[in-house]
Amino acid sequence: MPDSEPTNQNSTQSIAVSPAPTPLYGRIRELFSRGFRIDWANTLFISITHLVFLIGTPVAYWYAPEGFWKIMLGWTIVHMLVGCLSTTVYAHRLIAHGAAKKVSWPVHIVFGFIGQVFAIQGSVRRWAAMHTVHHGVDKSGMHHLDPYSATWFDSTWRNFLWSHMLTYFFFHPDHEAVDRAFSAKSSKLLLWQEKLYLPLLVALNFLLPLALGYWAAGIAGALCLQVAAVGGFILAQHNTWTVNSITHLWGSDRAASSSARNNYIWMGPLGEGNHHADHHDHGQDYRNGFGWSGWLLDPSRYVILLLRACGLVRGLRRASMHKEVQIIARRALQNARSKVHDSNWR
Repeated sequence: MPDSEPTNQNSTQSIAVSPAPTPLYGRIRELFSRGFRIDWANTLFISITHLVFLIGTPVAYWYAPEGFWKIMLGWTIVHMLVGCLSTTVYAHRLIAHGAAKKVSWPVHIVFGFIGQVFAIQGSVRRWAAMHTVHHGVDKSGMHHLDPYSATWFDSTWRNFLWSHMLTYFFFHPDHEAVDRAFSAKSSKLLLWQEKLYLPLLVALNFLLPLALGYWAAGIAGALCLQVAAVGGFILAQHNTWTVNSITHLWGSDRAASSSARNNYIWMGPLGEGNHHADHHDHGQDYRNGFGWSGWLLDPSRYVILLLRACGLVRGLRRASMHKEVQIIARRALQNARSKVHDSNWR
């Protein structure tokens, strides 16, 4: 049985290099004149949960019932890993990019109705739609539409803050590209996940840890386990957010089609960050990275292969060898031109 089905995504595209986008803004406050509005619900939720995490975590561990810290730490780690994997494996590769032709309903239930809810990054349908817009600007050149852009501002620290976190504090202006992404055909399970997202969010991230904590150690246990759960989804959020910030700002081997970079020292997002240039140059590839380093440094790939071995996903897509060579050639040309440009300015 072959490892996967090679694809020639954008195979007719000539070997051309995309220039770096010109910054659109000098200050974050300029966004308000371009139709951006503060999303107060998101802003308050993110702010309050971060305060609970920063202040509540040391207090909870200090006053936790004897030995309960082990349960708290275990909950946080499991919560974070389940949330991260559900975002990287399911919402990102399997849903947003269609890296598999067939995804079985147990995968939708476990990763969509449980794991992605643990991550608290919006419904799967919304996450996939916004991510589609993020990749779409690589082809269209309409970088003002990129919801997670790391190139909008004229300073690195503003680009980092925006792409990593501040973007979630705003309502973005409407555009037909966003409407098309949201109107894309979705399975019935994804539509149900979106309808049930808020009730599931409250149940799994708040009611469940409170109930289990109270059962295990009374009121103190309930409060401590709730703080542990908040820590779990906050760590999952920041871990995956680094893909839009760190791996678009720092690293080696920039993508030919975008600002994305391969950052081989950053393993946090379970294979998403260290192969991000490869991913932006061929998004449909389930592997997310080319070559031997992709095998060594992509835990999300291992999970997808395990799902395939269990018959839960079928028809994995990957770049053909021809496409890989073409992408590598484009990057070599890009690097050569960049060096010539730099030498001309010395």
